[in-house]
Amino acid sequence: MKRTFLSAFLPLLILNCTHKKENVQQTDKENPNLTMSIPLEYLVDYPLIKDSSKFIKNLQQAFDLHVHESPVQQKGEKITVFKKVKINGSDQEYYFVEYDWKTGPNSGYPWKNQLLLTQEGKLVKILSAERYEFVSIFPKQNPYLLATSVTAHGNGGHEIYKITADSLEDIYRGNVRTYDAHEDNKIYEPYELQLKIKDYDNDGFNDIAFTGKLVLIQRRTPDGFWYDNLTIDGRKIKYSVDNPYKKIPVEYIFLYDQKTGHFKPKGDYREIEN
Repeated sequence: MKRTFLSAFLPLLILNCTHKKENVQQTDKENPNLTMSIPLEYLVDYPLIKDSSKFIKNLQQAFDLHVHESPVQQKGEKITVFKKVKINGSDQEYYFVEYDWKTGPNSGYPWKNQLLLTQEGKLVKILSAERYEFVSIFPKQNPYLLATSVTAHGNGGHEIYKITADSLEDIYRGNVRTYDAHEDNKIYEPYELQLKIKDYDNDGFNDIAFTGKLVLIQRRTPDGFWYDNLTIDGRKIKYSVDNPYKKIPVEYIFLYDQKTGHFKPKGDYREIEN
């Protein structure tokens, strides 16, 4: 009887183990970042970093960071942030690391990375933000991660992240420029529009808005030609940042959607150009 029981049980055990292995592999495919990790020996000394150069080297190698290598870069590089954080969507603690190498080609701007790691040292996400902030949008909930992405020319926008199944999910899809320091025909004042948190539609859930001023440093003809100088009654006028043509208040509102957990635009926010 015992032999009969074991012969029937073993195939089921093997099948069950195989099924579990397939599930683990599928999870890794869904979030391939979790297959990349840094040796735990570099995290156990938290909040200290005993050897910053080795810590940086391990970050570069473990997560394949593309860094502009030069004597100037190596002299200025450093870990500017190493802390534990909680992010909306999870009660787990994560390591948040910012590595800043100070200089490089314009294509690599802003020359720094922010990395979110699990307690086991596995990678959740690599960001390359000019600025980041942990923002509390809803009372009594963990904050969201706000990232400001900017090009070397001074154009950019925002992402707002929460944790979803050990991944960072961007819940703000604004599709509108919210950072502008590029002095072509207009800029923002301030360059990065200010985040405002308010229940705009009175549904009991906070919404967000980006507010500031659109500063026109050129004018536009009806046929679409931009110009920055003109003559009126013999008087020459030159438009610039210090002497703009017009300043227009802007407020881009994004309402919280309870079903999706995302923020969606209240209106069609095409930039005001004239």
